[in-house]
Amino acid sequence: MRVLLVSCYELGHQPLALAGPAAHILAETPAAVECLDLAVEPFDAGKVRRANIVGISVPMHTALRLGVRAAARVRSLNPTCHVCFYGLYASLNRDYLLGHVADSVIGGEYERPLINLVKSLSNNAGVTVDLEGVSTLAQQSGPFLGRQVFLPPTRSLLPPLEKYARLDTGEGFKLVGYVEATRGCVHTCLHCPITPVYEGRLRVIQGDILRRDIADLVHLGAQHITFGDPDFLNAITHSLRVARQLHEDFPDLTFDMTTKVEHIVKHPTLFEALRELGCIFVVSAVESLNDRILQYLKKGHTRDDIVAALEITRQAGIALRPSLVSFTPWTTLEDYIDVLDFVEEHGLIYHVDPVQYSIRLLVPPGSSLLDAPQMKPFLGVLNPETFSYEWKHPDPRLDALQEAVGAIAEAATRSKEDPALTFDKIRALALSLNGNRSFSPPAVRKIPRAARPAQLTESWFC
Repeated sequence: MRVLLVSCYELGHQPLALAGPAAHILAETPAAVECLDLAVEPFDAGKVRRANIVGISVPMHTALRLGVRAAARVRSLNPTCHVCFYGLYASLNRDYLLGHVADSVIGGEYERPLINLVKSLSNNAGVTVDLEGVSTLAQQSGPFLGRQVFLPPTRSLLPPLEKYARLDTGEGFKLVGYVEATRGCVHTCLHCPITPVYEGRLRVIQGDILRRDIADLVHLGAQHITFGDPDFLNAITHSLRVARQLHEDFPDLTFDMTTKVEHIVKHPTLFEALRELGCIFVVSAVESLNDRILQYLKKGHTRDDIVAALEITRQAGIALRPSLVSFTPWTTLEDYIDVLDFVEEHGLIYHVDPVQYSIRLLVPPGSSLLDAPQMKPFLGVLNPETFSYEWKHPDPRLDALQEAVGAIAEAATRSKEDPALTFDKIRALALSLNGNRSFSPPAVRKIPRAARPAQLTESWFC
């Protein structure tokens, strides 16, 4: 039995969703395992043709869309292989995937169901009813959320770190390793795809496994670690233990993490300690500055909390990098301009990737927003080609602005334009739609690279 695990897009880092299950399959079954990361590798027809099982990892929306295309190529080359989609967006889109491109779908904690699937197919038993977490056209199963004992990921099957995003320090570039200390999330933000799958549950990766994995990454050349948890401070005692161990083992290793604004405000003194342990920036889902919209999304913070979080991280010497949902059905043009004004006022131009100004609220199948009364007046039909429900803004200027800003951000990424110039273009466009405001950017706008906050060379978007 030969298993091929495929990734299409994971935000510019090595796909842990391949290396993790590969380790478990190799340890618990006689199957041979290969990996293919289409984000940095060409489509390998040889690997596809010799596979009996092809597992396609879809942890995010972009990966799903690319994964469906990849599955079509797999089918054309190897029509008899078993195609399994696994990951967060697999379970959300189970019905479409099983009806079009997949033989099976796995959501939630995918290692154990994948192992059982490989064992069952190896024994020619097919997908039997006792394969918890594995859905087919004949039987449906919810996401598997059982607790697991993890193994160190098999990173030797992946392309080298040099193929992926680097940390831009302003003075040079560092290789980056990606790990996760936890999965799932204890919070239930309505727009988050984790909410309908994990429903407020959290799963912890054992500390000794993380320690070994980080050591392996350092051996492979990593000088910086990204903790890719949905929220690194959900399991705060565990996460601090991990960060202290990292610093003890590798004092020069830096790291970044993602956490909610409310965690920053709740634990203000924690961030000086995190800085001493090597944290240089934090990604936080600010999403909006409008308190009403934040309540609609169940974000758990307010505009005032955002200001407080910025002050806390700055005092600690850690850069806060906000992510945004810039366009929602409730966002007004004034709201949009207010965000740009806020970014200018608080010196965040080099903290916000320009693509964030174009992000539009995504409503995938199974989204917790589908039952929200504030969403119902705007909700359209499910578009199977985009794997999301359509919605139109009541002010057509906002839909037009979103498309235009998306084009500006995409062009800026391709040309590697200075973020300040891109920001000024977006701001001028938004103000021109407002009719009664004009904008003249400062004559001197650029900040020397060495004075900018550190950032990854791959812009964050889903």
